[in-house]
Amino acid sequence: MKPMMIHLRAFAFLMAVALVSVSAVASGLGVVKNFKDKGGTVTLNCSHGELLITPMTDGIVRVAALPAGCKAKIAPSATVVLKSVAKHSVADAGSQIAIKIGGGLEVNVDKATSAITYSVGGVKMLAEADGIDNSGNEKTATFRSDADEAFYGCGERGISYNLRGDSLIMFNKQNYGYGHEARTAQMNITVPLYISSKGYGVLFDDYTASKLILQNPVKYVTNTRKALAYYFISSSDRNIAGVVKNYTLLTGRQDLAPFWSLGYITSKYGYHTQKETLGVIDTLRRENYPVDAIVLDLYWYGKETDMGRFEWNTQQWPDHKKMLADLRADGVKTIIISQPYINKIGAIDNYNMMAKAGLLATDSVGRVHDVHTWVGDAGMLDVSNPKTREWLWNRYKLLTDEGVSGWWGDLGEPEVHPLTVRHNNGETASEYHNVYGNVWSQIIYDGFRKDYPNTRLMTLMRGGTAGLQRFSVFPWSTDVGRSWGGLQSQVPIMLNSALSGMGYMSSDVGGFAVDPKNPVDAELYVRWLEMGQFIPVLRTHSTVWAEPYHYTAAGYQNLFHKIISDRYAWLPYNYTLAYENATTGAPFVRPLNFYDASDKVANNCVDEYMWGDNVLVAPVLEQGAIVRDVYFPKGTWIDMNNPAKTYVGPRTVTYRTPLDILPHFARAGSFIVKNSGTMKSTEDFDDSRLDVVYYHGNGSGKYTLFDDDRTSTNTIANGQFQLIHFTSDESNGSLRMNVKAEGSFKGMPAKRNLVFTIPASVNPKSVKINGEKIDILNESNKNTKAYVFLPSDSSLWIAVDWNYAPIEITVEN
Repeated sequence: MKPMMIHLRAFAFLMAVALVSVSAVASGLGVVKNFKDKGGTVTLNCSHGELLITPMTDGIVRVAALPAGCKAKIAPSATVVLKSVAKHSVADAGSQIAIKIGGGLEVNVDKATSAITYSVGGVKMLAEADGIDNSGNEKTATFRSDADEAFYGCGERGISYNLRGDSLIMFNKQNYGYGHEARTAQMNITVPLYISSKGYGVLFDDYTASKLILQNPVKYVTNTRKALAYYFISSSDRNIAGVVKNYTLLTGRQDLAPFWSLGYITSKYGYHTQKETLGVIDTLRRENYPVDAIVLDLYWYGKETDMGRFEWNTQQWPDHKKMLADLRADGVKTIIISQPYINKIGAIDNYNMMAKAGLLATDSVGRVHDVHTWVGDAGMLDVSNPKTREWLWNRYKLLTDEGVSGWWGDLGEPEVHPLTVRHNNGETASEYHNVYGNVWSQIIYDGFRKDYPNTRLMTLMRGGTAGLQRFSVFPWSTDVGRSWGGLQSQVPIMLNSALSGMGYMSSDVGGFAVDPKNPVDAELYVRWLEMGQFIPVLRTHSTVWAEPYHYTAAGYQNLFHKIISDRYAWLPYNYTLAYENATTGAPFVRPLNFYDASDKVANNCVDEYMWGDNVLVAPVLEQGAIVRDVYFPKGTWIDMNNPAKTYVGPRTVTYRTPLDILPHFARAGSFIVKNSGTMKSTEDFDDSRLDVVYYHGNGSGKYTLFDDDRTSTNTIANGQFQLIHFTSDESNGSLRMNVKAEGSFKGMPAKRNLVFTIPASVNPKSVKINGEKIDILNESNKNTKAYVFLPSDSSLWIAVDWNYAPIEITVEN
């Protein structure tokens, strides 16, 4: 949050660009003279230096180059956590040195030039052009690219999904009030990673201000003082999904989300007082909206110029402890904001203390380096200093002990970070800038692991770089304008962020920065909230009319109730997406070409996405739109608004989109598991009932649902969870659905009531469970084993009390 732009940010941005000219020509390491394979690293002695190749897994290879006389050192990585070394073989193969790794990955080094070529399953994936050049102050790495390759990732990028042809600055930058415009090519979280539609990725092990030119050749340019290295990341299936899986293995995966984070969260700039905060929750409750959390912007500590106080204002919040306890008792968690600046007006006591203790950022001679923020002059927390990190966590711990449930780190690019700043670890602002948000997030993450080991963490953060996700960060796309352009930019932002490891990237639903001449746009709010049902975090946030109950025009309230209630109904499916993210790195929001990049339309799609593997979402992003074109990739797709309607891709259709319709479609063969119970918050979730919708038409299908106690932090590691496997077979005029349980956990229900719905069905001849016919529904059997066909919507409904023994349901038509 901030209500104005900062001129120093523009200055820092221009300076960062100036640091990364692209005129250097790589010299290369020359002829390979000999090699040795020791300690997991293949070292090739070349005529002009050493080339070091470390196979880490069957899909990840690290490459570093040290030219003769190079003063730069290979430093431990700040963004990578994987330490493994893969089995491999090395052989002199005539003109090449061939390194073979599992999974079909092969690395070939040209003996005449030391250039590397990568192949997977015998298919050439990537070739170096000039490779790494660490010979000068400016370090580079260059690679060849095919003419039809598309490139994705690179962190938070809203300009497009396919970034080919762009020159991307790696220097985190705030864009207040942005729409769908050129400046969204450089945003708050930059990641030096690009992923190819061919099914490989390259991560540069660097967080210094840099530039990535996605053309032919692809070129990375940086002024790091360290020796530049990169990771080649492959996929045995040669698809984007496999690259993301290996990238998150390399940089770390996000812990399982707090269950409550998947509910509705209300937020505003800002709730000024305890009375106002309680009033907002009371109004949401009175209007029958479920809600799980409320976010308090800067007024919890007083006013804007009190930034850095890190304590409650007792006049505005006379009994914050009771408020936090009462909210929690009502199923509502509280998240509060903090920033990396200590204001010299309202927080002068903290400023003086921290300046004396050496906890603030300094200039090159060690004097405190004040910065000018949008609320005045301030000191900057130097999180590179262990003492600063200790002081900051002690403040967070005190506030957490009082009842705060989650944290919001704002301005964390950092928004104001003059290039004349020097950090305690010896790095300059341009060197430390991008990783600042990672370190700040890690303070909270490590603190929770130490002091609250059984509490899942939610940290909202808008700055950082590669590996940010492993600190339980739920990033959001900063202060987006309340505009149609702002809404349109959210799909490419979510997609590129998702492929860069940030599976929980979301937005200020409804749009944050309002146009004073047009502060409220009800149609825009509707469309944003509709899309918000299928984004990782449903959090409304703005300066004006942030909450849904303000929109009282005819029909709006019923629509908003349905959207937010449906969000809760989807909890079983969405929680399984959280499990998939924690175990494989797969994001909630996935591009249409996640598994297959042979579809050239899907490769460039900027206004649709997959919600998991089974649901295609095509949000309405144009003002006044009563229709929109929807592209369907290969397969059969069922309209979830009208299951009698199916589409076979690849094709584009014109779809009707009245204001109350969000186009979304189930892949044929999908099991969509929901919970139809009424909830005030996720604490009311009843896991003894599961509503399973099966969309037939594919011939077969499969799905695995995840469940655990939804609170403990180590359920996956300790095996305290259950997987429920659903499979289907449609043949010979019948449908067979099998359900099998795997695993268990403490506190799981003794049995579950499974209610299957099969849309677009016919009245069956019979329904059997494990070969035994069951009866048509009546009052005596409605909670045991029964079925009913509903002619009104041509749906078949089957209920069974399930004790976890394998069952087969057979529907004979």
